[in-house]
Amino acid sequence: MFFLYCAPCFLVYNRNVKATRKFRCGVRQRRKKLVVEEHDGQGNGREMEKFSVKKPFTVLVAVVMVLMLGFVSLTKMQTNLLPDVSTPYLMVVTVYPGASPERVESEVSDVMENALGTVSGVETITATSAENYNLLLMQFNEGTDMNSALVKVSNKIDQTTASLPSSCLTPSIIEYNLNMNAFMTVAVSREGSDVYALSDFVSDTLVPYVERKGGVSSVSTNGLIEKLVQVQLNQSKIDVINEKLLEVIDVQLAEAKAQLDDAEAQINAGRKEYEKELKNFGNTVSDQVMSQMGTQVADAVTIVRDQAQALLESVNQLIGVVQEPEIQQALIEVRDGLQHVMDQFNETGMRDIDSLIEIVAELRTITDKLTTALQQLQARLNVETGTEGSTATDLADDLQVQQSLSTIYKTLESTIKAMDNVPDLMNSFSQALGSYSYQQLNAYMKFSEARDMLNTYETQFKEAQKQYEDAKQKALASADVAKLLDIDTLAQLIYAQNFSMPAGYVDDKDGNSWLLKVGEEYNSVEDIEGALLLHVDGFGDVRLSDVADVEIIDNAEGSYTRLNGERAAVLKIFKSSSSSASTVSDNCLAAFRELEAQYDGLHVVVLSNQGNYITIIVKSILSSMAIGAALAIIVLAIFLKDIKPTLVVGISIPLSVVFAVALMYFTGLDMNVMTLAGLSLGIGMLVDNSVVVIENVYRLRSRGIPAARAAVMGTRQVGMSIVASTLTSVCVFLPVIFSSSIVRSLLQPMSLCIGYCLAASLIVAMTVVPAASATVLKKAEPKKLAWFEKIQNGYGKSLAWCLQHRALPLVAAVVLLVFCVWRVASMGVVLLPTITSNEASITLSTDDSLSKEDSYAVAGQVVEAVMGVENVEEVGITTDTSVAGLDISQLGLPSTITDLLNAANSYGSYQLNVMLKEDLSSSEIEAARQALVDATSGIKHCTASVEISGMQELTSQLAGGLSVKVYGADAETLSQLGEKVVEMVNETEGFANATTGLGNGDSTINLHIDRDKVRSYGLTVAQVYQQIAAKLTTTTTAQTPVVIDGTSMNVQISDNLDPVTKENMMELTFTTSVMSADGTTTNGTCTLADMATWVEGTAPDSITSENQTQFITVTADTLEGYNTTVQSRELQKKLEAFAQSGEMPEGCSFSMGGESDTVNYMVNEMVQWMGLALPFVYLVMVAQFQSLLSPFIVLFTVPLAFTGGLLGLLATGQQLTMISLMGFIVLMGTVVNNGIVFVDYANQLRLGGMDRRAALIATGKTRMRPILMTTLTTVLAMLQMVFSDDMASQLMSGMAIVIICGLSYATLMTLYIVPIMYDILFKKPPLNVDIGDEAHFDDIPDDAAEFLAASNAQPQA
Repeated sequence: MFFLYCAPCFLVYNRNVKATRKFRCGVRQRRKKLVVEEHDGQGNGREMEKFSVKKPFTVLVAVVMVLMLGFVSLTKMQTNLLPDVSTPYLMVVTVYPGASPERVESEVSDVMENALGTVSGVETITATSAENYNLLLMQFNEGTDMNSALVKVSNKIDQTTASLPSSCLTPSIIEYNLNMNAFMTVAVSREGSDVYALSDFVSDTLVPYVERKGGVSSVSTNGLIEKLVQVQLNQSKIDVINEKLLEVIDVQLAEAKAQLDDAEAQINAGRKEYEKELKNFGNTVSDQVMSQMGTQVADAVTIVRDQAQALLESVNQLIGVVQEPEIQQALIEVRDGLQHVMDQFNETGMRDIDSLIEIVAELRTITDKLTTALQQLQARLNVETGTEGSTATDLADDLQVQQSLSTIYKTLESTIKAMDNVPDLMNSFSQALGSYSYQQLNAYMKFSEARDMLNTYETQFKEAQKQYEDAKQKALASADVAKLLDIDTLAQLIYAQNFSMPAGYVDDKDGNSWLLKVGEEYNSVEDIEGALLLHVDGFGDVRLSDVADVEIIDNAEGSYTRLNGERAAVLKIFKSSSSSASTVSDNCLAAFRELEAQYDGLHVVVLSNQGNYITIIVKSILSSMAIGAALAIIVLAIFLKDIKPTLVVGISIPLSVVFAVALMYFTGLDMNVMTLAGLSLGIGMLVDNSVVVIENVYRLRSRGIPAARAAVMGTRQVGMSIVASTLTSVCVFLPVIFSSSIVRSLLQPMSLCIGYCLAASLIVAMTVVPAASATVLKKAEPKKLAWFEKIQNGYGKSLAWCLQHRALPLVAAVVLLVFCVWRVASMGVVLLPTITSNEASITLSTDDSLSKEDSYAVAGQVVEAVMGVENVEEVGITTDTSVAGLDISQLGLPSTITDLLNAANSYGSYQLNVMLKEDLSSSEIEAARQALVDATSGIKHCTASVEISGMQELTSQLAGGLSVKVYGADAETLSQLGEKVVEMVNETEGFANATTGLGNGDSTINLHIDRDKVRSYGLTVAQVYQQIAAKLTTTTTAQTPVVIDGTSMNVQISDNLDPVTKENMMELTFTTSVMSADGTTTNGTCTLADMATWVEGTAPDSITSENQTQFITVTADTLEGYNTTVQSRELQKKLEAFAQSGEMPEGCSFSMGGESDTVNYMVNEMVQWMGLALPFVYLVMVAQFQSLLSPFIVLFTVPLAFTGGLLGLLATGQQLTMISLMGFIVLMGTVVNNGIVFVDYANQLRLGGMDRRAALIATGKTRMRPILMTTLTTVLAMLQMVFSDDMASQLMSGMAIVIICGLSYATLMTLYIVPIMYDILFKKPPLNVDIGDEAHFDDIPDDAAEFLAASNAQPQA
């Protein structure tokens, strides 16, 4: 006879009589029916286990379908290193060629920030203004539709482009994401090939082949050697040409000079002869005419002269009172003209009528100008006199001007009358001449014609003389070919001559069409050298080879790319965001193998590959799954001493995992480090439900219950408990949907994965386990465990003692909790644990003072030192040409601008990829890291930072170390305040090497242009800038390449004949244009020194601002053994004290950033998560226990479980990380599971009539085995993460330690503290609602029949 203790009654099964007798368990007689019927009543709402046992083949079919779906899903799922992390950022890159950081900030950054700051959803805009470009990082509010934001930003930029400088390129918009970092880095070399052949092979064959592979978005190359044709102007060749040109010009000028001398001699002789004959004739005629008209002419001359003098004085008076610059200038011109007239009067006396006529004509022109100026002045007076706002002084000035005007009007009128009398005098003169003979008049006319001819010849001679001088200057200037052929002219000429284009079709007489091609392209260096530049009459042709050296060169020194010290090409491969990391990795590696097999001597060395991380993590998870399943089976075998129930649990593990994988696939999750970690955790948790069910079924089976019935009853008895415990575990992950974007993006996949595992394990435990148990346990022979019964008895006694002395264990538990919280809090928090990898990255910077050659030499020394480190296999180095941490090729810029930015960053910063041996342990990798640090620190003139991390894709996006932002109004204040912050940081314990990152900046020469002087020379500041910039531009590239020997090459034209230096820059000449008083323009030259001065200074490498407020960032290293978060608290106190001391400049502020800011943000998110999860867990237990008080019994174990997790961290020396905090969240859902089962079973015993403490002791002894079994299976499954050395284990070891130690400690609390709390808080019996016999629930009164009966009983009316 086997006894089964099953609350709330004892069932005795007698095989002989096959009857069941019911015993009262200390309850009243009216509860006799509460036996098996009560269990049946509990199962009315959940017949799943009964259905599974009755229809095992249906369950089998479902299992097969799940397995098929799971395996197919597994093959179709994408694999990536990280989940799809939402990054609400847009980057706007604007290239401004040749602009300094200051100009970029004022002319580009401010304009763009003002415009883009109005886009809806923008939270912050961080601007970086550097030489040649501006970068804006726009952070949007969480939840912003980034597609819509992209459109809005694009529209706003289109509207703003017109406000940018004309030389700016169209801004590029980039959607920031984690795939912008290189997915794979490889180095390529080929035996037997020179660098040119290797470069051609890489660019023409390898890169296109790899880019065609699935998932590859782009490939950027470093170290490719490109050939180009260089045209270098040669001064010695130019000097030879110039000498020959001067000889030709000298001959031509000598001939022209001789002709001019002959013409001048003839004119002089004619002038002498004319004057001689005229004198003889004039004496005869003039004496007679002048005797008659002399008095009248003298009087007219006197009147005109006196009126002109009076007018001159009136104009001088008016100039003194007129304020308007334009009118004053016009009056000055009139004054100068009048003065010229007076000078003529004084010099010649004006004794003849012709001179008088000429002077009157000149005077009339002057009076016309004066009349115009007076009209403008009068108009101004009419408008302004008496207007509102005029002062007494203004009115007095206007009155004085009016008086001057009145005087000048009268004088002008008299002058005009005097000039009008001159024509009458001319008529009288003509009448006097009429009395002479025809011969005399004819002779006089001939003399007049001769005079006119002489004047004409003299004018022509002067013009010819001027033309000669101009031609002489031009000829001498043209003798310098360098001035005629600048680099832009040569580039345009080569472009125009290197031309071949089909013009169309022509027909012949037979009707055939012929394609007509015009021109011929250069195909050799000789063709380019023979290019005709110009033709000079008397000299001949000047060709390119006559003035320049043409040769083929390469860009080998344009970058520094090496593999193990030898030249190589380095490729960075980027994957598309929608592609699987493992697929892309496999495709690329397969492509490399195919190419190596196809091309002899080709070697492709992989320096970094994110796909390797996925492979390592998958292997780790599979290993954890296998070990976890094996350990779970071993635990069951130890506790049950029967292989059959262990097989049932063994089947449930892979089935639950496959079921979870299918759920992952159908909900769009991919395989990544977070989901795989969730699976790994789930493996340790998912066996709990199956263990609880199989243990209970096995226990019933050991009491003699048939296998099928034991399967149904055993599952039903613990069904609600495991449902509640599963729900509590799932509920703790629900608040992740309320977390911020990055936390949600990282941890939601893990949470969903764990939830899927738990849901799958629940379904399997409620269906597959009972179905399998009903079959497998039919012939099972349960065995007693004598050793475990002794443990149970000992536990029962110790529990009874604890119930008698409740205060002691409670106080001990609380004190231990407080101590652990204090101790761990003092340790601080870090973002991520240290994750080792066999791939190291070294960021190298050489001193700014080094030349390119010296910088390359230092980089070579670093490579040599790194290669000498033990366990280093491969070392690749490339010039770091990234912009704001991003590869330039990913910015979507035109190739010309990419080349410009690459050239600007051609040396000084380098990136080293170091490949270590694959089989190194984490300790060996750490030793290698330290060796790399020591090796690089011994090299002078450089600084190096060594990083070995298997999660660089994530860690590169998260701020590390200390970072303090210092905000201020101007650069000088920021620099001074930054130095003060650096001092405070260095004085804070735990920090070292603090710096503002500003450096010394670029040495600058600041030209101060005198605007007035520049304008007086007929120039503008912009023109001065353009000429200086053009002079500094010594190299340009022709627009079209040439093809030589089948290779396309660019043509680069260089001019270093007269380089601008600091010593000679002030001697730069400029063509001036100065206007004289008579309105004529005189051209000349001036030097830069005539209109500018200069001072030395420095310019920042870049200018950063946030929401249009400038800031600098102070960074520092955290010393070994210190925590950034903890030490940042001390620094925060110092900064706050400084801010309150009054020393802080007005408008300045501090902001803590870096790792401490990110850690605080993450911790706050996790605390909020826990705060939201706790109510969910409580509500699930309220529903399970039907009590508002009972859940607190179990919830008390949660902080106690935290004690275990904290003890684990202290014991292992690990710090709190974001991942280990996730372990505490997992604990919240798991530690209550055993407590739920414990309390639920105790309630059942008490409903059966047992005493409270007796029920607690009985529950403890009965539930001790399944509690220990579930704890051990979970703990042992996670031990792999603690002791393994792979990347996944390093990432998750902190969380595993928290769960292992927390769950182990919580198990102890469940077995002792939970009974104590139950004994304290739950003195009343559990609530039991008696609803009668459920078998007669269908006997509901027929209301309709009663109403009909009542109606029929009423008397008829």
